[in-house]
Amino acid sequence: MNYIFWDIDKISMLTDTMNASSHSHGMLQFFVSTEGPLDLKAGGEKVVSSCALVNKNVRHSFKTSGEICFTCLIEPASIMGMKLSSLLSDRPYFIPDEDVSLAIREKVSVLAADPERKAYKDLIEKIGAGLDIGNTETQLDDRIRSFLDMLKDCSCDDHSIEEYAGRLCLSQSRLSHLFSEQVGIPLKKYLILHQLEKAFEWILEGRSITEAAMKAGFDSPSHFASAVKTQMGLPARSTVKDSVFLKVY
Repeated sequence: MNYIFWDIDKISMLTDTMNASSHSHGMLQFFVSTEGPLDLKAGGEKVVSSCALVNKNVRHSFKTSGEICFTCLIEPASIMGMKLSSLLSDRPYFIPDEDVSLAIREKVSVLAADPERKAYKDLIEKIGAGLDIGNTETQLDDRIRSFLDMLKDCSCDDHSIEEYAGRLCLSQSRLSHLFSEQVGIPLKKYLILHQLEKAFEWILEGRSITEAAMKAGFDSPSHFASAVKTQMGLPARSTVKDSVFLKVY
């Protein structure tokens, strides 16, 4: 099992086949195991819990041995990311209360039985409620929604902010500011996530990693591999192996 969920400000994975060696990246990461304690080390410590939130830039390793696990990479500049960063403060990781962990694990089991958008959204909502950060969903401005619709049909020939701003009758600075205000992620960072999403789509259609990376606008296959490692903490090849990708925004 290897489902990858693409959201506006996060990338999540439901899997029983992950083996991530010690690494760090600039995203927050939430881990859940449905069958007992996680096999997770963070900040040089073994994490004894079925749920844990790991801070950005903290070295950690994680693997599964056949049990179903859920992991969610969260952009720290997003609304959810900023709230979770405040919860973590300077700690390398945070462990929820046992009753909260149990409720979240139950939602992961529901998602595993039927991996679709509603079950995913219910899980993310339960994580937010359990960690007492409230609802992080926002009603997007029509212009930002139009921009996101443009990206869905993007050929990736040009990711110029100037081009998109012109089509929306906005200045570049206004589009960048509005996007950051509405979504909570700098526009340039989001465009990298968009490129990753498109590259994975083309890989799953049968294109080689090299062809997909170049078509998605990366400078080189190594640039794509670096972006995957930075954003997802995994090698590109292991990320796409036997995966099903689902958009949930």
